[in-house]
Amino acid sequence: MDEGNAAFYAAIIGFAAAIIGAAVGGWASWRAARHSADAAVRAAIEQVTRQADSERKHWVRQERRAAYASVIDAYMRFVSASASLTSRLELSDRAAAQPQEPFERLAELGMACRKLALFGPASVEEAGLELQMRADAKARRPSEAGVGVRAGAALGGFLAACKEVLAVDGEGDH
Repeated sequence: MDEGNAAFYAAIIGFAAAIIGAAVGGWASWRAARHSADAAVRAAIEQVTRQADSERKHWVRQERRAAYASVIDAYMRFVSASASLTSRLELSDRAAAQPQEPFERLAELGMACRKLALFGPASVEEAGLELQMRADAKARRPSEAGVGVRAGAALGGFLAACKEVLAVDGEGDH
């Protein structure tokens, strides 16, 4: 074989090897880049999902706190109106007494308790309905023995249910 042909064949083989090596190297780089990109996309999706879940939980926690506070505020307005009516009646100030006011405040309490169904959980909703029922009994039978105590106990139960839920949600005292 002539040296010129040998060099020519060696150059062809070298050129082919270089092309094949470049193709295999490029393919391997492409696979590695694709794998890295897939991993980055999965990580980004997971992070966005966790962030969305965290934001939703935070929103629910805020809405629960607002709903719980509106029930407590409505109950306190009811108690104030009931006490005011009772003291006016005891003072024989019937002209200043407004017997409808406790019932108006009771209606506000009922509306606030209905909001509990939106954000729950069931334990707080049930405690709110118990509070509403006891407040209703207090409004309808204010002089009945023990009615005020039972309403106060229902408020305590509602507060305990709220505190338990907020502690589980990451809020409140642990």
